[in-house]
Amino acid sequence: MTIFINNIIKVLFITYIFSYHAFSDNHELSESDMLFKKATEFVKSKRYNEAISIFEKLANNSEHDAQYNLAYFYKEGKGTTKKYSDSLYWAFLSKLGDISQANDLVNELIDLIPEKQVENVRGEVKIYLEKKIEDGSQSSIMQLGKYFLEVAEEKEYPSAYKWFTIGAALGLNNAAQLRDEAEQELSPEEIIEEQDRADKFFKNFVTKLNQNSNEENNS
Repeated sequence: MTIFINNIIKVLFITYIFSYHAFSDNHELSESDMLFKKATEFVKSKRYNEAISIFEKLANNSEHDAQYNLAYFYKEGKGTTKKYSDSLYWAFLSKLGDISQANDLVNELIDLIPEKQVENVRGEVKIYLEKKIEDGSQSSIMQLGKYFLEVAEEKEYPSAYKWFTIGAALGLNNAAQLRDEAEQELSPEEIIEEQDRADKFFKNFVTKLNQNSNEENNS
């Protein structure tokens, strides 16, 4: 009975997230907000499989609360069969999106999944973020930097430093602070090497952003 009650609390907590997200912007609902509102209705009526289809759409669009909710349902097997690996994938991404509740979920899932499969999921998360960056996502730059400190099996300060350096050059929130903290863990040789890598990527990234902007303005 206690386990059942705890599960109900989790479901209600997720419904609260949906409701808060849906009505937070002075009742002016964006398309994303409207989808969350619809998902809320599905959750309340226990039409979990229909809610999941919405979570998947929003999760793939880097909506981090949707990623967390999707991870939860894959773990609990509501509206879908239990899929711990899929749950961990979305839990990692929501963790990198600063959803604090994802930390506990990640820790629970890692204990349930073989180490080799956990490593495979880590690789899939990295590929996802790299693809997002390739498509022009600036927020994914910070997430990839945090990936090397929070998701990788062992902290990789040089790689994290590179991405935080790029984020700082783009003026992203907290990037400069994270860059400087990572720098404290590096040798002078590593700092110079990663600065060169960051500079090369930054110039290519900005050039591509400008080209895309010009194409949109001319269309």
